[in-house]
Amino acid sequence: MGSEEDEEEEIIVIALDDDGNEIPEDPDEGLSVDADGVVDLTFGERDFRRMEYDSDDRFAIYKLMAHFREDVVREGRIFCAGAGALGNEVLKNFALLGVGELWFADFDDIDFSNLAKSVLFRPSDVGRPKVQVAAERLALMDPDLHLVPMSADIRYDIGMGVYRRMDVLTSVVDSVDARVGFNRIAAALGKPWLDAGIGELSWRVACWDPAGGACYECTMDDAMRYQQHLPYAPSCAPLAEAIKEIQRQPTSPLSAAMSGAMLAQEALKLLHHARMESPPEELEMPFGQQFYFGGASPYLETQVRRRAEGCEGHEHWGEIHEEPSFTAEGTTLRQLLERAAELLEVDPKAVSLRLGFDLIHELYCHGCNWRGEYFYPRRGLNLDLKCRQCGSEARPDYKRALRVMDRFVDRPLADLGFPKLQIFLLYGGKGRVAIELTGDEAEVMGVK
Repeated sequence: MGSEEDEEEEIIVIALDDDGNEIPEDPDEGLSVDADGVVDLTFGERDFRRMEYDSDDRFAIYKLMAHFREDVVREGRIFCAGAGALGNEVLKNFALLGVGELWFADFDDIDFSNLAKSVLFRPSDVGRPKVQVAAERLALMDPDLHLVPMSADIRYDIGMGVYRRMDVLTSVVDSVDARVGFNRIAAALGKPWLDAGIGELSWRVACWDPAGGACYECTMDDAMRYQQHLPYAPSCAPLAEAIKEIQRQPTSPLSAAMSGAMLAQEALKLLHHARMESPPEELEMPFGQQFYFGGASPYLETQVRRRAEGCEGHEHWGEIHEEPSFTAEGTTLRQLLERAAELLEVDPKAVSLRLGFDLIHELYCHGCNWRGEYFYPRRGLNLDLKCRQCGSEARPDYKRALRVMDRFVDRPLADLGFPKLQIFLLYGGKGRVAIELTGDEAEVMGVK
């Protein structure tokens, strides 16, 4: 063997960038070379993202994400039903991710129990509407965020045309009945939606597609249906409230944070599906699946749901007929029925507007024989059944379908309790047609 001086030492030269990362020695490393040895120097999408990176842009880091498109997110319009503990997390995540437009609804006010698990609420907010406070805090996070808070019932106070114009529908409500209502709306419009719920240690996130697979109602058992209807039985309402207080589900900010993060991520994926013709294959949606975290065994499992035969939660209304001159305040019930008759080519007397719920149209007092109009959904909030004359409890009369023969047919639709930009499903002969009050679009959606 030679001496140490005769041995050649291998010298390795490594170039580092400003962040200490190694720069490959071969400048062509990773480039595509064709059969003729020609190097493809075309920039890929990720290269363009890096070129567009601006450190002064708070959302610039999202340009470097492999699959999410920042422009898609910034132009997205998402609706969230619910603004409680879980809603706080979901809305906060959407704001941090730079979603362009957030619409959210909740009819509750803040109480002290909300403070321990709601990141957007403070002690000074007790008694104020949840959506109003949430909007104020979200605006501080991102002044450019377009916020539309709605203190409303998602089933009766918001026109279906609003949901139709959303890229993504999400629900974080805390009642079976509200979820069923949201499921029916999504099915009617042919739109998938995301749902989440929380418990003490557990949480779940589900992706429902009523048009093509399992829906929320496919998962309901008899106990859930009893829970859905109990609060609306007149003789059971006080009992339902007592049960609700006794059996109130304890939750924590931990389960809300975990489920809120997962729902927000799935919503971003669904947003890309809604706004892109060919979204990245990595953003495949888990339609008909529910992710369940138990906090104990099982810690995490994916539950595949099957479409239940005969489930009523899948009715799709088909193509929506837009009426640019129709508005809730300027169009009467008669005009709506007569337009449907024209489209269906039948006599107006053969047309019926099927509501899908019980609409109170009149109160009658047996004590003093007072009778008066009162238009309100039976399942709505703030139901006032007092006689306007003697103050006793009056009996409500209901309708589930409206016709041209009704005595209030010449009243504007808004007077009958219908919201702006509503969509109505009308039947006549052997057909049916869905008509939208498109004349409300500019006012409701802010369209110029």
